[in-house]
Amino acid sequence: MVKYILSILIVITVIIVAITVGANNDQLITFNYIIAQSELRLSTLVAILFGLGLISGWLVTGIFYLKIKLQNIALNRRVKRQSQQIIELTTPKVE
Repeated sequence: MVKYILSILIVITVIIVAITVGANNDQLITFNYIIAQSELRLSTLVAILFGLGLISGWLVTGIFYLKIKLQNIALNRRVKRQSQQIIELTTPKVE
């Protein structure tokens, strides 16, 4: 439940920041990139770069989160297997 509230709060914050930035910057600038160049309003460029940064940050965080999750699953399997081996070794065999 806390995750959902936090996610909604983050989305609302991003929208408010985008509106604030977009409302104050209507200057035209020339943006040069590797292949070509284009003229954009400063607010549009800031919003695009902010969005790309946000997406790339989430991707990097997601990759690290997934890596830790998979490592946790593997370690839990190992603990389960070792616990089973300990049980097998400590229980007396009836012949």
